[in-house]
Amino acid sequence: MKILIIGYGNDSRNDDGAGWRVLERLEDLRLRGVELLTAHQLEVDVAETIRDYDTVIFVDAAIPESPHAVTRSVVKPDLQSHAVAHYLTPADVLALCRTLYGVEPKGMLYSIRGHDFNFGETLSPETALGVDEVVREIRQLVAILQRGGGVASAVEESNA
Repeated sequence: MKILIIGYGNDSRNDDGAGWRVLERLEDLRLRGVELLTAHQLEVDVAETIRDYDTVIFVDAAIPESPHAVTRSVVKPDLQSHAVAHYLTPADVLALCRTLYGVEPKGMLYSIRGHDFNFGETLSPETALGVDEVVREIRQLVAILQRGGGVASAVEESNA
């Protein structure tokens, strides 16, 4: 089981760097069979990167209006047209991977509600708690996946 975790966002805009902070914490855990990648945004070349993995876990900050501190969802390939041409979603990246390379890694997205998107590299206390929660959940998710569980069942198990 090859797992890639991608933390993305602007790491110099406080809470927008939540995905990067999750990956920093996961790096310290040295999870077996897991590789980590940070990015400012998802771009077309990420489709090539993910083609060699069974599962890709995306981690990003969410807008302050998000109803939950942390949301988690299974990502299905779905290429959409966006008003901003350089903007891709996790579903876009999975769809490009399927179209270009004929492979479809399983996808999962963790979104952590951000509160402060001003310039800086410090997480707000609320977003820092969300980072802690996502690190715990990803650690559990990786264990479930490595035992042979699927992404959907892992989401159900982590929500229980």
